[in-house]
Amino acid sequence: MDASSALIGQYRTALNRIQLAYATLILRSYPDIPSAFDAIHDAMGPELHLFPEVKRLVHDKKTMKIACEDLYMLAYRSALTELFPLTKAYCHATSQIDKLKAQPWFAFWRILRNCFAHDMAFNFNPAESAMLPVTWSGVTIDASMNGKPLTHGKMSYAKMHELIETAQSFLLRDVV
Repeated sequence: MDASSALIGQYRTALNRIQLAYATLILRSYPDIPSAFDAIHDAMGPELHLFPEVKRLVHDKKTMKIACEDLYMLAYRSALTELFPLTKAYCHATSQIDKLKAQPWFAFWRILRNCFAHDMAFNFNPAESAMLPVTWSGVTIDASMNGKPLTHGKMSYAKMHELIETAQSFLLRDVV
């Protein structure tokens, strides 16, 4: 597999993880999921029972809700933090970094990635501060956000999804 196919595969895998995490949000809200889970889990051989507390988790509605929402967020966080450096490295290796940096979402993603990769708060370094404000798809990151946590009011799941798909489309259309 060549490098471009591998990179596009990473995007597909990241989007699949996001979809699977989204499916857990839907499934956990179905009232019969705990019973269905128990039946499936009990039918498995004991050698596959890696987590003895999993039944309790699935039956605890509040804990299950929190865990599924966190899994969904983690899928986005992972995608945004992992895909940015992979994309940047590929563009460097193929002498297309100028094309990447010219994208209207590049600086936005760079700053967002740093927020996700560290403490989920904006802590702008001098280079990032010099870029501000940066706007992409109606969302603005500006200096007033320094030291503040990222919220879904500022960056919704839909916008995160759009950013990943926009970068993937750029790769397919202009780079690979």
